[in-house]
Amino acid sequence: METMRCQPEDRYPGVLKPGFRPFDPVHLAAAIERAVCNGNLRKYSRFGDTINYQTGIATGYVVGCCLRCIYCWASETRDRTTTNTQFFSPQEVFEQLTDIAKRKKLNQIRISDGEPTIGKQHLLELLELVERSTFHRFVLETNGILLGCDDDYVRSVSKFRKCHVRISLKAGTPDHFTRKTGAMPEAFELPFQAIRSLKTMGVSLGVAAMSADPRFMSPLERVSLISKIADIDPALVLNLEEEVVVLYPDTRKRLKAMGWDLDGGTCFKLHNIPLLNRFIQISYYKVPVLSKKKLALGYTMKAIRELYHGT
Repeated sequence: METMRCQPEDRYPGVLKPGFRPFDPVHLAAAIERAVCNGNLRKYSRFGDTINYQTGIATGYVVGCCLRCIYCWASETRDRTTTNTQFFSPQEVFEQLTDIAKRKKLNQIRISDGEPTIGKQHLLELLELVERSTFHRFVLETNGILLGCDDDYVRSVSKFRKCHVRISLKAGTPDHFTRKTGAMPEAFELPFQAIRSLKTMGVSLGVAAMSADPRFMSPLERVSLISKIADIDPALVLNLEEEVVVLYPDTRKRLKAMGWDLDGGTCFKLHNIPLLNRFIQISYYKVPVLSKKKLALGYTMKAIRELYHGT
């Protein structure tokens, strides 16, 4: 990837607004790390439990992220690293999550909200504690930026067999990536490179995308995204976790600041036209649903590619 020029730290946007200047997310991650990490200490806003991952999961909410996604559901501590936050050591985080897991009878834990790969030392020490514990699984929810540009980081994570990495993909093309995250289009490939590296090193892996919501991803962009995932491994497409945007208060603020149409984009509004309604529904069928209809994966991917290339 070409070298990307960095903006001064004080010029990185908190909430994207029209006319924003795209930034280098790797440089932003370094700037955020200086604010939220101190040695092996890492800033968190709170700890709790959620119903995610079938049986529920104990969650630590980290502060700071290297992307500025317009539909992000995280709290304001994504952008304001000094608001209602506190430093915790890996041991203290582990004890907090263990206490929650015991009270709620949970066997898996995670860190989420911000970007957990910011603060490599903290994360790896926490993974070491989990590896020696009785927990069934640690879920690492990440945008893949730092893992995509650092094979040594991926190699370190691969040593922990209880770690399951969930890569969240933001867009299907470089231009859409910039529009939705604020990051420079050259960084679009980094999460896909992270997926390749994680697969090569045998890390437990899942992929998610905000691709089931016509307000934020058109059918053609969705096809582009699925095609890129299929080029890495078609099996990942069958297990792709496709999401829709939930308009939490902080999400609404970010979308409003960017001037996004909260009533839905053009494709979303076309649902009201009877002749186009069925076509749009089919355009957003999840691939696993198609497989359950006994369509061969090869045929499905061929149809997707033909739709994308117009042949």
